[in-house]
Amino acid sequence: MKTNDLLTIWSAPDPPRLTPKQLSIRVPMLVSAKISALLDLYPKKTKTDIIGDLLITALEMLEKELPMQKNSRDPEGHESDGEAYFGYEGIRKDYFQITEKYLRKMEKEAHIKEPMVFSYPPAYMEDDFKWE
Repeated sequence: MKTNDLLTIWSAPDPPRLTPKQLSIRVPMLVSAKISALLDLYPKKTKTDIIGDLLITALEMLEKELPMQKNSRDPEGHESDGEAYFGYEGIRKDYFQITEKYLRKMEKEAHIKEPMVFSYPPAYMEDDFKWE
């Protein structure tokens, strides 16, 4: 997600799945003031909406910078033409696998019958793949 997308998102009614447990954090005063300003500008959005969208944007930006390397040793599968398919390895892959582990745990705690579709790399990264 790009920061420009936030303006569009904040204008659309689309309730996300929330975690079963509430998180409580303290932020610097200036950050709190900026969030309050955004709430004044977008009165239809809640503080949860604004903070959640900002966190999503920051996490997606960070995810694009996590290192990964081509896996040239062990094929993950084969293409339809029989050619070996090599995925990637490194901290980015580990991050997404661990993220999915926690997502599935939270879905179970929330008694969600239909799990979210989760794939890595996420669709928003397909054009931004950076190999080391």
